Amino acid sequence: MKKQEQPSLIWFNGNVEPWENATVHVWSELATRGANIFEGIRCYQQKDGSHALISLEQHLNRLFSALKILRIASPFTKEELKAGIIDLINALKLEGHIYVRPTVYVEKGRYGEGYGEVKNGAYIVAFPVERSPSIQEGIKCCVSSWRRMNDLSMSPLLKAGAAYQSFKLPMIDALNGGYDEAILLNDKGLVAETTGATIFMVRNGQVITPPISAGILESITRSNCINLLRSHFKIQVVERDIPRTELYWADEIFLTGTLAELTPVLSIDKIDIGNGAVGPITQKLQTTYLGICEGRKEDTFNWLTLL
Repeated sequence: MKKQEQPSLIWFNGNVEPWENATVHVWSELATRGANIFEGIRCYQQKDGSHALISLEQHLNRLFSALKILRIASPFTKEELKAGIIDLINALKLEGHIYVRPTVYVEKGRYGEGYGEVKNGAYIVAFPVERSPSIQEGIKCCVSSWRRMNDLSMSPLLKAGAAYQSFKLPMIDALNGGYDEAILLNDKGLVAETTGATIFMVRNGQVITPPISAGILESITRSNCINLLRSHFKIQVVERDIPRTELYWADEIFLTGTLAELTPVLSIDKIDIGNGAVGPITQKLQTTYLGICEGRKEDTFNWLTLL
């Protein structure tokens, strides 16, 4: 994803405001401890020029599930945040595909609801996002020496702003080594996920992906792709542990995520995956998935919320 220009508008605590009006003090819990829960949602431009949000309900449900775990009370309901997302997109009048990030944050109250004075807020950011050339060309990955946090420290199920600092060192190492992305192992030495996407492997016609218990985000894009593979393509998908070495034996590997969409992996640790090109299962899954998202294929799964 290329660096984006600053949006002109932001949804901030109930209203669409000029970007510069959205301020929180530097001594807030948001600034000092990264106390927030966020979601990343794609809004796809359809073939007729309109827009549609993908898996909106699932994203908001995951947001509120994470807020529950961290004892952060949202000052806005799911319906109010949904209306805020739509109001902001309509006000910005953006062209092309859009990335939307609703965030609920803590301004005051270190330990959350029920433990002293608490003040929370919410904001929504939306900006156009170009499709990465990596979607077609594929990427090079390495297996990082840094491990994915497990559920007994900061749960990978939570999209908490502070937790994403744990991906900084793996990405620095990957970029310094000439790679595009880092694959993280969990505390058992098994494959977890990358710094921003879940991972799938194809071996002998079977698609394999680590289970949620491997220490990964309960990815909505991952779930959509599993449903598409099983229901549309009738391809067996197995959720099981994957040792590092097995990655090198894969016929195909691809990543899934809101920003990654469906990204092919061509090599890991300078070892070609398959023949080092985008594989046939990856290709047809990507074509169908993006076709549904962009309104070029029928949305039989009811993923899209049309605006």
